[in-house]
Amino acid sequence: MPAALSLCALAACLVPPMAANATPPAYHAETFRFDPAAIPDPGRVLAVLNHTAAAQIDALKATPIAIPPNRARAVTVNWISATFLIGLGRLARESEAAGAGAYARDVAEHYNFGMLGAWSPHNMMDADNIAIGDVYEELYARSGEAGEIAPLRQRLDYQLALLQTPPPPGKLVWWWCDALFMAPPVFARLSAQTGDPRYLAAMDAQWWHVYDRLWSPEHKLVFRDERFRSLKTRNGQPLFWSRGNGWVAAGLARLLDVMPADHPSRPRYIAAFKTLMDSVSRLQRKEDGLWTASLLDPQDPSGPETTGAALFTYAMAWGVNHGLLDRKAYLPRAERAWSGLAGKVQPDGLLGFAQRAGDQPVPSAPGDHALYGTGAFLLAGVEVMKLGRPVSALPIPEPKRDPAGPVRLPIAFHEKPVGATPQQLADWQRAMAERQAMIDLAFDPPAGK
Repeated sequence: MPAALSLCALAACLVPPMAANATPPAYHAETFRFDPAAIPDPGRVLAVLNHTAAAQIDALKATPIAIPPNRARAVTVNWISATFLIGLGRLARESEAAGAGAYARDVAEHYNFGMLGAWSPHNMMDADNIAIGDVYEELYARSGEAGEIAPLRQRLDYQLALLQTPPPPGKLVWWWCDALFMAPPVFARLSAQTGDPRYLAAMDAQWWHVYDRLWSPEHKLVFRDERFRSLKTRNGQPLFWSRGNGWVAAGLARLLDVMPADHPSRPRYIAAFKTLMDSVSRLQRKEDGLWTASLLDPQDPSGPETTGAALFTYAMAWGVNHGLLDRKAYLPRAERAWSGLAGKVQPDGLLGFAQRAGDQPVPSAPGDHALYGTGAFLLAGVEVMKLGRPVSALPIPEPKRDPAGPVRLPIAFHEKPVGATPQQLADWQRAMAERQAMIDLAFDPPAGK
């Protein structure tokens, strides 16, 4: 990392990790109404995404980061926040009107590009603690600063041999289906970014261990984990969780985004994706284009649930956009799904009916919000924006590098303080002199080292 940026990292500790963003405008229900039988206007979809992203960022700004953190409401580096930040990263490729990319970078720098789980070997392997890696990979793609993925590489290196070891009976590293969203895309993307095939090979070995254990050939859906093979709903139906299957569908989309076109396992992943999406599409609610929390029992619980629906909408639109799903069959379903999903955005700007964190279907209500729900909504909307475009090839290219600019420091650090006392002004001048000395005197490794 260049010496000037070393001071930037130090100065980032002096101010709260909050990005500039646009406060969402007043809520108007009409903004969120989309014709369920028409391709959504991309500009309108983008406006909705920016509105929701800005509302979520504002809500997070109002929540102090506590120690220990409130994992559900304050921003952290766990899977809950990671899913939101992944969605922000994809939105930032389309627009910075809500400060999406800037906020994701501020959070990453606040946590020093680190991950949870260092307290035990088990937690070092936990897929939930790897999900944030995609955020760091997104920022690295934009900056080219190798230090931004250095902690991630260290964590994944620890896992390489273990992921390829045949699991003992009844055990898996990624033992629950959600893990297929959290970790595999991160491993595959790091292979693409570094040119190191070991990450992709380790991911590929473990992915199929999980799939073989949790896939139901009879129902063509995924069990949340092996406990659910014997569990039933209150009405005696097999228990298949909407969000769990949504994690798998969306995880496959993100994995195929970055997997090399000639990878030997790629056709198997595509076949798994198509089979799952065929099953899911048949379970879509006719009344609003969404899905119930329990896929095979719409009465336990009844009503719509948006986190699974958002993940399905993302995967469905993504499949149409990349030619993996038949456009004639799936475009009308994607249109209905987006219409239903956008209609569940509440007056506070956030997606409602988001089932709380857990492992199985439970009821949700209009005021139920979740960071992962917002993130999934952003992922869905970015793909829905592209439904009117020609099919695009896979894998997709990494985002372009940001243009080089001046050394980035928090505004409060590098701007001349307004209304400062003579002592404060002298302190600021000394800090600026030290900054300049670091730029002039410190050794800068060659770019990319």
